[in-house]
Amino acid sequence: MTLAIRLPPNPPAIPRVWAGEFSEADRQLLLSPARIGSIELRCRVVQPAMETNLGTKEGRVTERLIDYYGARADGGVGLLIVENTSVHSTGRVTSGMLRIETDEDGAAFAPLAERVQAAGAKLFVQLSHAGRQTLSDFVGGPPWAPSPIPCPIMKDTPREMTGDDVHELIDAFVAGARRAQAAGADGVELHAAHGYLLCGFLSPYSNQRDDAWGGDTARRCAFPAAVVRGIKEVCGAEFPVSVRMSADEYVQGGIDEDEAVRIAERMVEAGADVLHVSACNYESMFWNIPTYFLPEAPFVSLAARVRRAVSVPVISVGRLHRPEVAARVLRSGAADFVSIGRGLIADPNLLKGLDGAGATARPCLACNRCIASINGARLECTVNPDVGFESARVGALRGVPSGARILVVGGGPAGMEAAVRAAQAGHPVTLVDRRPVLGGQLDLAAMPPGKEPVQWYLDWLVRQVGEVDIDVVLGRDAEAADLSGVAGLIWAAGSSPTPRAVPGAEDVPHIPLDVAMRTPALAGARPLVFGGGAGGAECAHQLAHDGAHVVLVELKRKIARDLMPSLRYHLAEELEHEGVRSFVQVRSLSFDGDTAHLEGRKLDERIPGITSVVLAAGRTAAPVPAALSEALDGPVFVVGDAQRPASIFEAVTESAELFRG
Repeated sequence: MTLAIRLPPNPPAIPRVWAGEFSEADRQLLLSPARIGSIELRCRVVQPAMETNLGTKEGRVTERLIDYYGARADGGVGLLIVENTSVHSTGRVTSGMLRIETDEDGAAFAPLAERVQAAGAKLFVQLSHAGRQTLSDFVGGPPWAPSPIPCPIMKDTPREMTGDDVHELIDAFVAGARRAQAAGADGVELHAAHGYLLCGFLSPYSNQRDDAWGGDTARRCAFPAAVVRGIKEVCGAEFPVSVRMSADEYVQGGIDEDEAVRIAERMVEAGADVLHVSACNYESMFWNIPTYFLPEAPFVSLAARVRRAVSVPVISVGRLHRPEVAARVLRSGAADFVSIGRGLIADPNLLKGLDGAGATARPCLACNRCIASINGARLECTVNPDVGFESARVGALRGVPSGARILVVGGGPAGMEAAVRAAQAGHPVTLVDRRPVLGGQLDLAAMPPGKEPVQWYLDWLVRQVGEVDIDVVLGRDAEAADLSGVAGLIWAAGSSPTPRAVPGAEDVPHIPLDVAMRTPALAGARPLVFGGGAGGAECAHQLAHDGAHVVLVELKRKIARDLMPSLRYHLAEELEHEGVRSFVQVRSLSFDGDTAHLEGRKLDERIPGITSVVLAAGRTAAPVPAALSEALDGPVFVVGDAQRPASIFEAVTESAELFRG
């Protein structure tokens, strides 16, 4: 498939991470009140609409959903925009998407609005129609769109909407706003970004009509503008309307910055009270929700351009997770409000920890597990295992008396999460790790370019351990003597690279991945990384970035197949940029001296001068020593890589679940 992506959102010269200070003035700016239309928000931080799949399978609001948004309202956010909500049965993005298609649907939003407002925040409902970016299975027939052009990603050929269809959907959006208002919402947002229906009409890329609803800018704006005017007529001029827009779609023939300004002016003329400036559509989706491979705040220049052209406030969005970055955007005058989405998923109390020294919140990794998770399942976060369990309380370790002593073996993310939760539940805790520092493999995960957020997360975990009463013992293995007075053992000792034998490679040093990354000089100038999963691919990235000429060998069809799709996309670009030679579907790897011989389907490659084989083909869990399990008169819980080598998410989630009632 050939895509029409035009250019990345920022030139490579922009740093991935902004290294700036956070001052008391920045704190006051973020937390200062400001107005959108007729309402005043207590601060300038907005939680943008992001799907959770915490509603019912019929798209109704649930107590779990209310708890999720309520926790973010309790954390001090000024405005919460409820995830994209369907106004018409032909516009559902997924089968479980929230709906406000009937009066009964709308009434279900009332307790959500009441809960958020009771915490001092305001609530908007995002009204949405998928347009061509859905599947016929979700909408019961061909998707509706301005023109019969398939979305290059979803591929279903849509039905070109008639004039009657357009008027039907104008009425549906207005009815959705009326229902939201009746339920007590403070306003609504129209989802006119990311290639969905309203964006589809705005964009010359997807709207190739030549009638009242397509052609020049004015006619392409006619449908969304009619929706804004209709809402104002029915709900009143004082009922705020936000328009979320893509100020650059980053595809050939799509909305660009100049066209975005013209669109923005027409939305304001129609009555929009605030513009929420984003970017992209499905075709350019790998930039839409920026991962750690992209710069922080990549879309701020788009917001600034729109803000200079309009008289209403502008919200900027896109990897503004850290308060110092969000404050910088406001201080620059690029926007009036900042949207923090994934950062508030990672920590709903992000704003509560602000002081002149910065933030103490659990950091977002920008890994996009949250985005991948909502494809048919509930929202998940790599670092926050309490997403969707906001009303749950930390209780005693399962099967262990309250207040009994706990031994945790392993100081990686699973072990630290378990130890902190045990201490919070009132257990005396001893944490033992054989390494001289806490962190497990997190230091390795933080090494490749762009992965600074993992280091921030490691630092945060270590601070959590230091803030509760835990006896930390480093630099030795756990011993039977450590079990004295212990009622339960949590084994979180991690894993190690699986030993492999490569035929004929006796003259080439074999180095475990962990050793190669911590001591890259041992890998030499031309290492061959054997194993192209996430760990091996990131190791290759790091070694190449340090100057080595790296060969990456994978037996299966894809490199980094266990990474989120957006991460895999960007990592492939990084490996190519760093000059890594990647080989997939390798059926045979052998050596003759220092020459590697790779064979596979249409592959017969000899690569001389290999200086080492870095073993990255799988990891082996560390078993519980019999000396410990036999000496303990109590339960043993195995978590994290010690149970099954996986990711940070599995590690901290398994530990958190031990303390849920």
